[in-house]
Amino acid sequence: LTAHYLDLSLIYFGGCLHEPMDMRFARVEQVFTALWQHLPYAERVSDFEYMLASALLENTPDNGRITSTEALVTKLRMLQPKTRFAFIAYEFENWPIRWVALLMRIRPRMLHRLLSEARCELCGISWESLAEEERACLEAISVSLGKSPNLRASKELCRRVATFPRVSEIKALWLELRPELVEVRHRYLPDLSQRERLLGNILCSAQSTPMNHPPMMDRVVNTVHFARHAKIKVS
Repeated sequence: LTAHYLDLSLIYFGGCLHEPMDMRFARVEQVFTALWQHLPYAERVSDFEYMLASALLENTPDNGRITSTEALVTKLRMLQPKTRFAFIAYEFENWPIRWVALLMRIRPRMLHRLLSEARCELCGISWESLAEEERACLEAISVSLGKSPNLRASKELCRRVATFPRVSEIKALWLELRPELVEVRHRYLPDLSQRERLLGNILCSAQSTPMNHPPMMDRVVNTVHFARHAKIKVS
Protein backbone atom coordinates (compact mmCIF):
# COMPACT_ATOMS: atom_id res chain seq x y z
CA LEU A 1 0.00 0.00 0.00
CA THR A 2 2.79 2.41 0.91
CA ALA A 3 4.70 1.74 -2.31
CA HIS A 4 1.65 2.79 -4.33
CA TYR A 5 1.49 6.25 -2.72
CA LEU A 6 5.19 6.90 -2.09
CA ASP A 7 5.84 8.87 -5.29
CA LEU A 8 2.91 11.22 -4.68
CA SER A 9 4.23 12.06 -1.22
CA LEU A 10 7.82 12.60 -2.33
CA ILE A 11 6.80 14.78 -5.27
CA TYR A 12 4.39 16.82 -3.14
CA PHE A 13 7.00 17.66 -0.52
CA GLY A 14 9.60 18.29 -3.24
CA GLY A 15 7.13 20.68 -4.85
CA CYS A 16 6.82 22.72 -1.64
CA LEU A 17 10.35 24.01 -1.09
CA HIS A 18 14.04 23.21 -1.45
CA GLU A 19 15.43 20.89 1.22
CA PRO A 20 17.94 18.03 1.43
CA MET A 21 16.69 14.72 0.09
CA ASP A 22 17.27 12.97 3.43
CA MET A 23 15.02 15.49 5.17
CA ARG A 24 12.26 14.89 2.63
CA PHE A 25 12.62 11.12 3.03
CA ALA A 26 12.44 11.45 6.83
CA ARG A 27 9.23 13.50 6.58
CA VAL A 28 7.63 10.93 4.28
CA GLU A 29 8.67 8.13 6.65
CA GLN A 30 7.00 9.93 9.56
CA VAL A 31 3.81 10.46 7.54
CA PHE A 32 3.44 6.80 6.60
CA THR A 33 4.33 5.61 10.10
CA ALA A 34 1.55 7.83 11.46
CA LEU A 35 -0.84 6.56 8.77
CA TRP A 36 -0.09 3.02 9.90
CA GLN A 37 -0.80 4.06 13.48
CA HIS A 38 -4.23 5.40 12.51
CA LEU A 39 -5.05 2.80 9.85
CA PRO A 40 -7.86 1.19 11.93
CA TYR A 41 -9.89 4.37 11.44
CA ALA A 42 -10.07 3.73 7.70
CA GLU A 43 -12.90 1.54 6.46
CA ARG A 44 -12.12 1.92 2.73
CA VAL A 45 -9.11 2.61 0.53
CA SER A 46 -10.57 6.05 -0.16
CA ASP A 47 -10.49 6.71 3.60
CA PHE A 48 -6.77 5.95 3.67
CA GLU A 49 -6.24 8.22 0.68
CA TYR A 50 -8.14 11.01 2.43
CA MET A 51 -5.94 10.60 5.52
CA LEU A 52 -2.86 10.70 3.32
CA ALA A 53 -4.01 13.86 1.51
CA SER A 54 -4.87 15.51 4.83
CA ALA A 55 -1.50 14.56 6.30
CA LEU A 56 0.39 15.99 3.34
CA LEU A 57 -1.57 19.24 3.37
CA GLU A 58 -1.41 19.69 7.15
CA ASN A 59 2.35 19.08 7.14
CA THR A 60 3.22 21.28 4.19
CA PRO A 61 6.68 22.71 4.96
CA ASP A 62 6.83 26.48 4.64
CA ASN A 63 10.14 27.41 6.25
CA GLY A 64 12.62 27.29 3.41
CA ARG A 65 13.59 28.44 -0.06
CA ILE A 66 11.02 28.03 -2.83
CA THR A 67 13.19 29.34 -5.66
CA SER A 68 14.81 26.84 -8.01
CA THR A 69 17.14 26.90 -11.00
CA GLU A 70 14.13 25.55 -12.92
CA ALA A 71 11.44 28.21 -13.33
CA LEU A 72 8.67 25.60 -13.53
CA VAL A 73 9.62 24.18 -10.12
CA THR A 74 9.49 27.65 -8.58
CA LYS A 75 6.04 28.25 -10.09
CA LEU A 76 4.83 24.88 -8.79
CA ARG A 77 5.98 25.80 -5.29
CA MET A 78 4.09 29.11 -5.49
CA LEU A 79 0.73 27.37 -5.94
CA GLN A 80 -1.61 27.11 -2.97
CA PRO A 81 -1.08 23.77 -1.13
CA LYS A 82 -4.50 22.32 -2.06
CA THR A 83 -4.11 23.37 -5.68
CA ARG A 84 -0.58 21.95 -5.75
CA PHE A 85 -1.72 18.63 -4.28
CA ALA A 86 -4.62 18.31 -6.72
CA PHE A 87 -2.37 19.16 -9.67
CA ILE A 88 0.31 16.66 -8.66
CA ALA A 89 -2.20 13.88 -7.98
CA TYR A 90 -3.95 14.40 -11.32
CA GLU A 91 -1.18 15.49 -13.69
CA PHE A 92 1.86 13.75 -12.21
CA GLU A 93 0.32 10.57 -10.77
CA ASN A 94 -2.62 10.19 -13.18
CA TRP A 95 -5.26 9.82 -10.49
CA PRO A 96 -8.82 9.81 -11.91
CA ILE A 97 -10.55 13.15 -11.58
CA ARG A 98 -13.28 11.64 -9.37
CA TRP A 99 -10.68 10.33 -6.91
CA VAL A 100 -9.02 13.71 -6.55
CA ALA A 101 -12.39 15.47 -6.25
CA LEU A 102 -13.44 13.03 -3.52
CA LEU A 103 -10.27 13.65 -1.51
CA MET A 104 -10.58 17.41 -1.91
CA ARG A 105 -14.27 17.27 -0.96
CA ILE A 106 -15.20 19.34 -4.01
CA ARG A 107 -17.18 18.76 -7.18
CA PRO A 108 -15.29 17.71 -10.35
CA ARG A 109 -16.28 20.98 -12.01
CA MET A 110 -14.60 23.01 -9.28
CA LEU A 111 -11.56 20.74 -9.47
CA HIS A 112 -11.23 21.46 -13.19
CA ARG A 113 -11.25 25.16 -12.35
CA LEU A 114 -8.38 24.60 -9.90
CA LEU A 115 -6.46 22.56 -12.47
CA SER A 116 -7.04 25.16 -15.17
CA GLU A 117 -5.85 27.92 -12.88
CA ALA A 118 -2.76 25.90 -11.93
CA ARG A 119 -1.85 25.21 -15.58
CA CYS A 120 -2.17 28.90 -16.40
CA GLU A 121 0.00 29.96 -13.48
CA LEU A 122 2.65 27.39 -14.45
CA CYS A 123 2.61 28.82 -17.98
CA GLY A 124 3.11 32.34 -16.62
CA ILE A 125 -0.48 33.47 -17.21
CA SER A 126 -2.48 35.07 -14.43
CA TRP A 127 -5.89 33.47 -14.04
CA GLU A 128 -7.22 36.79 -12.78
CA SER A 129 -6.30 38.45 -16.08
CA LEU A 130 -8.74 36.25 -18.01
CA ALA A 131 -12.33 37.14 -18.76
CA GLU A 132 -15.02 34.90 -17.29
CA GLU A 133 -15.85 33.52 -20.76
CA GLU A 134 -12.20 32.65 -21.35
CA ARG A 135 -11.99 30.90 -17.98
CA ALA A 136 -15.12 28.87 -18.73
CA CYS A 137 -13.69 27.85 -22.10
CA LEU A 138 -10.40 26.75 -20.51
CA GLU A 139 -12.30 24.73 -17.92
CA ALA A 140 -14.15 22.99 -20.77
CA ILE A 141 -10.78 22.19 -22.35
CA SER A 142 -9.60 20.78 -19.02
CA VAL A 143 -12.64 18.49 -18.91
CA SER A 144 -12.01 17.34 -22.49
CA LEU A 145 -8.36 16.48 -21.74
CA GLY A 146 -9.47 13.95 -19.17
CA LYS A 147 -12.08 12.21 -21.32
CA SER A 148 -12.02 9.78 -24.21
CA PRO A 149 -12.16 11.56 -27.60
CA ASN A 150 -15.68 12.38 -28.77
CA LEU A 151 -15.91 13.71 -32.32
CA ARG A 152 -19.09 15.73 -31.84
CA ALA A 153 -17.99 17.24 -28.53
CA SER A 154 -14.53 17.99 -29.94
CA LYS A 155 -15.98 19.88 -32.90
CA GLU A 156 -18.22 21.92 -30.63
CA LEU A 157 -15.31 22.75 -28.34
CA CYS A 158 -13.14 23.75 -31.32
CA ARG A 159 -15.83 26.16 -32.50
CA ARG A 160 -16.06 27.59 -29.01
CA VAL A 161 -12.28 27.98 -28.67
CA ALA A 162 -12.05 29.67 -32.08
CA THR A 163 -13.98 32.66 -30.71
CA PHE A 164 -11.24 33.29 -28.12
CA PRO A 165 -7.79 33.66 -29.76
CA ARG A 166 -6.07 33.93 -26.38
CA VAL A 167 -7.61 30.63 -25.26
CA SER A 168 -6.15 28.90 -28.32
CA GLU A 169 -2.72 30.20 -27.38
CA ILE A 170 -3.12 29.08 -23.77
CA LYS A 171 -4.25 25.61 -24.81
CA ALA A 172 -1.09 25.28 -26.90
CA LEU A 173 0.98 26.30 -23.87
CA TRP A 174 -0.82 23.69 -21.75
CA LEU A 175 0.13 20.96 -24.22
CA GLU A 176 3.74 22.16 -24.37
CA LEU A 177 3.84 22.02 -20.57
CA ARG A 178 3.31 18.26 -20.38
CA PRO A 179 6.84 17.04 -21.26
CA GLU A 180 8.30 19.57 -18.84
CA LEU A 181 6.09 18.17 -16.08
CA VAL A 182 7.52 14.70 -16.73
CA GLU A 183 11.01 16.06 -16.11
CA VAL A 184 9.93 17.76 -12.89
CA ARG A 185 8.28 14.54 -11.69
CA HIS A 186 11.45 12.50 -12.17
CA ARG A 187 13.45 15.16 -10.38
CA TYR A 188 11.95 14.04 -7.06
CA LEU A 189 11.71 10.29 -7.59
CA PRO A 190 14.29 8.12 -5.80
CA ASP A 191 16.38 5.54 -7.57
CA LEU A 192 15.71 1.87 -6.88
CA SER A 193 18.14 1.53 -3.96
CA GLN A 194 16.87 4.73 -2.31
CA ARG A 195 13.30 3.58 -2.77
CA GLU A 196 13.94 0.18 -1.20
CA ARG A 197 15.77 1.78 1.70
CA LEU A 198 12.93 4.23 2.36
CA LEU A 199 10.31 1.48 2.18
CA GLY A 200 12.43 -0.61 4.54
CA ASN A 201 12.67 2.25 7.03
CA ILE A 202 8.90 2.76 6.90
CA LEU A 203 8.34 -0.96 7.51
CA CYS A 204 10.69 -0.98 10.50
CA SER A 205 8.99 2.11 11.96
CA ALA A 206 5.54 0.59 11.47
CA GLN A 207 6.55 -2.65 13.15
CA SER A 208 7.61 -0.77 16.27
CA THR A 209 4.57 1.56 16.32
CA PRO A 210 1.33 0.31 17.90
CA MET A 211 -1.95 0.99 16.14
CA ASN A 212 -4.56 3.33 17.59
CA HIS A 213 -7.98 1.70 17.53
CA PRO A 214 -10.96 4.06 17.26
CA PRO A 215 -13.91 4.03 19.67
CA MET A 216 -16.91 2.06 18.43
CA MET A 217 -18.94 5.20 17.71
CA ASP A 218 -16.16 6.58 15.50
CA ARG A 219 -16.09 3.34 13.54
CA VAL A 220 -19.85 3.43 13.05
CA VAL A 221 -19.72 7.03 11.81
CA ASN A 222 -16.82 6.27 9.47
CA THR A 223 -18.68 3.42 7.80
CA VAL A 224 -21.16 6.02 6.55
CA HIS A 225 -18.97 9.10 6.13
CA PHE A 226 -15.27 9.22 6.89
CA ALA A 227 -15.14 12.13 9.30
CA ARG A 228 -13.59 10.91 12.54
CA HIS A 229 -9.83 10.42 12.48
CA ALA A 230 -6.86 11.91 14.25
CA LYS A 231 -4.86 14.68 12.64
CA ILE A 232 -1.34 13.66 11.68
CA LYS A 233 1.46 16.06 12.56
CA VAL A 234 5.11 15.38 11.86
CA SER A 235 8.24 17.34 12.71
